[in-house]
Amino acid sequence: MAGMRLTVIGCSGSFPGPDSPASCYLLEAEGFRLVMDMGNGALGVLQRHAELFGIDAVCISHLHVDHCIDLSSYWVARQYAPGGPKSPIPVYGPRGTAERIAGFGGEDVASVRARFDVHGLDPGSQEIGPFRVTADHVNHPVETFGFRVET
Repeated sequence: MAGMRLTVIGCSGSFPGPDSPASCYLLEAEGFRLVMDMGNGALGVLQRHAELFGIDAVCISHLHVDHCIDLSSYWVARQYAPGGPKSPIPVYGPRGTAERIAGFGGEDVASVRARFDVHGLDPGSQEIGPFRVTADHVNHPVETFGFRVET
């Protein structure tokens, strides 16, 4: 695949609409799949475009539920997968991401970290697979990042 493909999985604000989940975007390049945000209703629709365990990494802009709550469902899928738990995948998000995911399902943080290799975001650039992801703070009531993604 030359370049990058962006699929809007959902873009409803604050809660899923009848035709769209809350925020979720799938970026693909060189066979690598990066999901940006995983809001309410995203995990089901995401499976129309990528295999459930075919996601290579996740970036979360902030910890409001319309941007991250389906990570809890994805944790359940990875923890209780047929054939046994799946290896952890990288999840990049604001400080407190692992604790937030754990709180959604009443899990402990160690259990979340067994399926998600959680990395705290800082302003700046980093390589995630074939992508160069530049994060910077944006104005929002909680710590929030905007992303620039390049290949």
